[in-house]
Amino acid sequence: MKRNVTETANGWISDNGNSTYTNPIMWGDYPDNDVIRVGDTYYMSSTSMHVFPGCPIMSSKDLVNWEYESYAVERMEGDEYDLINGDVYDEGPWATSLRYHNEKFYLMFNINRDAAYVSIADQASGPWSLYKLEDELYDPGLLFDDNGKIYVVHGQGELYLSELEIVDEETGQLSIISKREPGAKRNGKKIYSYPCPGHRYNGYNEGAHVYKINGTYYILTTPIWKHGSKKEVAVRTKDLANGPYEVEDIMASFMNFWGNGIHQGGIVDVPQEDGTLEWWAIIFQDRSKLGRVPTLQPVIWKNGWPYMGLVDGEKAVVTYKKPNIPNLEHIEPKALPSSDDFITNKLGLQWQWNHNPDNSKWSLEERPGYIRLKTSSVTDNLTYARNTLTQRVVGPDCIGTVKLDVSHVADGDTTGLCLMQRDFTFIGIKNEEGHKSIVINDNTTEHVSVNLSAGIKDVWLRAETPRHEYRMEFSYSLDGIRFTQLGGRYDMHYGTYVGMRFGIFNYATIKLGGYVDVDSFELTTSENQGNLFGINRRIDAARYDDQTFVSDKELQINPKTEWISDDPNREYDLCISNLKDGDWLQYDQVDFGAGDAAWFNARVASSLTGGTIEVRIDHMDGELISTLHIPNTGDINKYVNMKSDLAKQVTGKQKVYLVFNGASQNMCKLNWIMFGSGEFPQIPSVPENLTIVSKSESILNIKWDNSPGALHYDIMFDDRVISNVTSEFSQLGLVPRSSHTVKVRASNFAGYSEWSNEVKVESAMYIS
Repeated sequence: MKRNVTETANGWISDNGNSTYTNPIMWGDYPDNDVIRVGDTYYMSSTSMHVFPGCPIMSSKDLVNWEYESYAVERMEGDEYDLINGDVYDEGPWATSLRYHNEKFYLMFNINRDAAYVSIADQASGPWSLYKLEDELYDPGLLFDDNGKIYVVHGQGELYLSELEIVDEETGQLSIISKREPGAKRNGKKIYSYPCPGHRYNGYNEGAHVYKINGTYYILTTPIWKHGSKKEVAVRTKDLANGPYEVEDIMASFMNFWGNGIHQGGIVDVPQEDGTLEWWAIIFQDRSKLGRVPTLQPVIWKNGWPYMGLVDGEKAVVTYKKPNIPNLEHIEPKALPSSDDFITNKLGLQWQWNHNPDNSKWSLEERPGYIRLKTSSVTDNLTYARNTLTQRVVGPDCIGTVKLDVSHVADGDTTGLCLMQRDFTFIGIKNEEGHKSIVINDNTTEHVSVNLSAGIKDVWLRAETPRHEYRMEFSYSLDGIRFTQLGGRYDMHYGTYVGMRFGIFNYATIKLGGYVDVDSFELTTSENQGNLFGINRRIDAARYDDQTFVSDKELQINPKTEWISDDPNREYDLCISNLKDGDWLQYDQVDFGAGDAAWFNARVASSLTGGTIEVRIDHMDGELISTLHIPNTGDINKYVNMKSDLAKQVTGKQKVYLVFNGASQNMCKLNWIMFGSGEFPQIPSVPENLTIVSKSESILNIKWDNSPGALHYDIMFDDRVISNVTSEFSQLGLVPRSSHTVKVRASNFAGYSEWSNEVKVESAMYIS
C-alpha cells in the first residue's frame, strides 16, 4: 500500500499556538503582497512571474494561517511563455493589486513591455477570466473610489495616475480611459516622485497600493533607502490627482534579517465588536535566494499616518499577538501543503510549472497514484526544458525527497530533482545508450556520477538546503531508507526575483517518447513552528522574538542581525552584533521539558574583557538561572564556544531573556545559544588521514576520518574557510593544474579542534 507522505510532511508554521505568531508568516517566496477583507475572510495575492499557473490567491480567517484558493492566471499566451524560441525568466505577471468590487474579485498586474492585465472572478476559488488592457500600468495600485471613479496609481521612479471604467457590467471588464501625456513614460498623469538624489530617476517609487480612508487618499509605496535597501512610505492627500502630497516613513526596519528592509505590501482593517477597527499590514522582506517572504505587521495610526510595526514604523515585530478577530473559532496551526503522493486526479495548488506546461505531456490518470512526466522538449539544458514541476523552498532549512520509477527513462533522457531559479543544480538519472547513472549537474556541468545497476526500478533522490545557508547537498537511495551523499556542497545560483524552487523534471536530449513516473515528493524541515525551541539543539541568536529597542532612524544604536563567515564574501550564517550594556534578547518558548538541562552554551566573539550574559526567566529582571562570562577572543569577529552551568532546574516552556552587561558599545557578537543536558561535550580531536583525490581537471574530492563527537567540519581551502561540512566534500570549478593547500578541523557545541596538517595538492594530480 502506498505511503501517504502528506501525513508526515511539515513546513513553516507561523502560528505559535498561544495567541501569538512569528514572522515571516510564510517562509518562502510569496512577494508583492496585497490583502483585502471580504466579510469575515481575508484574501491575499502574490506574484510568481515565470511560473504558472501564476498569481496565487490565498485565504485566511485570522491573517496568520493561510490556505490556497486558486491561481488568477492559468497561463499566458506566446511562444516565450512556452519556452519556445525564448523565455520569460523574471518577466510575466509583476506586482499584483487585489480588490473586491460589486461582488467580484479583481486581480491586476503588469507585464513589462506589453500591457497591464486584469483577472476577474465571482469567487476567490475561481474560475478567473483574464483581460488585456490598452497600456502598461507598472506595479498597479487599483482603487474603486467611493465617488464612482476607478483609478490606478502606477509607475517606477515616478508615480502616475490613470483612470479606468467598467465596460461590461456582467463580466466586470475594465478599460483604461486616460491617455499618455505627450512625451510621458507612462499612461495618465504624473502625480508624485519621492526624492532620491543621485538615483538615475532622481526619485524612486514602486509597488503602489492605494486606499481612501475617512476621506483621505493614501498611497503606500516603496522608495530606495539610503541604507542600500528599500523601505515603505505613505503619501497622503485630499486630492489624488492634484495634491498637495505629504509623505512619511511608515516602515523602516530590517527586522531580524539585516540589510533588507521590509517593503511593498497592503493594509486591511479588522472590525472590532465595539465598532472600532484594528489595522494590519502584510508586507514582504527580501531574503535573497530563498525569496521575498511576507510578514504580518500591526498598523498603528498616529497623527493620521498608518505606521507599520512599532516605534512609528522603526521596529518591525518578530513575534507578536495575533489579530483580534471577534467570534473566531479555534484555528489549528498548520503549514501550507508541500508534500504530495499524487493520489488525486488534480494537481495540488502548491505546484507550479516552470513556464506554461505542455498539458499533453503529463498525467495524473495514466497511472493512478503517480504523476507521469513525458519528455516535452529536446534540450541539453534544464533551463529550457518544458514541464519542470516546481514548488518553493521553505526556510529556515528543508529537505526535498522525490521517489521515481525510472523504468521508462528512454535513451538520451535525463530526469531528477533540482534546485533552480533560472540556473540550476540537480541530482538526476541519465540514460546513455541503455546504461543509467545517477549524476550531479551544476548548471550544465556534470561533476560526479555513479552507475545504476540494470533492472533498478525505484530511485529516491534528495536535495537538502542547510540551515540559513544558500547552498545545497544531494543524496540518493535505492530503498528509501539508506541515503548516500553524492558530490559536495553547491552554491545556489541567484539570478531572478523568484526565490529558489525544488523542481521535478524529465527532458530528452535525443528525441521525445520516454517518461518517468513520480511516486511522491516529500518536504521536511528541522523545525516547523514559529519560535518553539528545545534543549540540546542550537538556537540561532537571530531567531529572537523581541529585543531591546529605542528610536533609531539611522539604525546604528540597536542590536542588529548581520551575516558572519570566515569568508566575508559568502553569506552562510547570522549573528547579533552591536550588543552593549543593558541590551536584551527575548526567546518566548524554550521547552526545558522535564528539567534535564544542566548548562547553557553560547558562541560569542568579543575584543573586550569583562562582559557577561545573564540568562533570566520570564522577564529581563526575572529569576537568574545562569551567568556566562564573555572572553576576550582577540577580535570582534573571532568566535568561541562558552559554557556556564544552570543554577537551578528549569522545566516546561519558558520565556528566556539574555541580558548583556559590559561595555557601552560593541561589547560582543552572538552567533547562537543552546541549553544542554548531560556532560558538556569535549572538543573533538583533530581529523586524521586527510586525503585529496583529483577526479578531473577542475574537481578535487576531500576526505578524512571522522573525529569522535564531531558534529561538523570546516575545510580551509587556500585562505577560504568552507564551514559546517558534514561529510566528504568536492571542491569544484578549479583551474586545471592549479596548486592549492587544504586542511580540516572538527567542531561541536564545545568548540573547534586544531587544524589538521596541511596538504598541498594540484588539480588533476595529487602531489603531497
